[in-house]
Amino acid sequence: MGSSLCPPATDSPLSLAAPAPAPPELPPVPAGPATMPDTPVEESLFQLIRCYHLYAAREGDTETLSLEELKALLTDNVPRFMQSLGRKEPYFLAELFRTADKDKDNQICFDEFLYVLGRLLRDYHLRYHRQLCAHYCAQHSLY
Repeated sequence: MGSSLCPPATDSPLSLAAPAPAPPELPPVPAGPATMPDTPVEESLFQLIRCYHLYAAREGDTETLSLEELKALLTDNVPRFMQSLGRKEPYFLAELFRTADKDKDNQICFDEFLYVLGRLLRDYHLRYHRQLCAHYCAQHSLY
């Protein structure tokens, strides 16, 4: 088989059935005149990474998401995405998981999770445009 999209799983004690420890906090950036605070976008990116690792650490491999971990992550963190268009239906999550799982190992590594984030961004981008359109139409009495 060709090279895998995901890094290989390790045989670390973390991958045993014991409860996974909380993900480590990112180390603080040393203060100094050359350092700048994170921008809101950078902080959002770190929050996405933290969220991924928080849910990945719930069971099994601490570097990948199972279907149940992905379901919990999406249900807890993007409820409007999940409530629209019947996305709470089991078939939607199973299909999203299957499509994102490029190497078909029944786990979603971080690189595969980027596909899920792309779906989220596309959905929220459409919502943004709908809100702009509704605002414009309301301002110009087009309804």
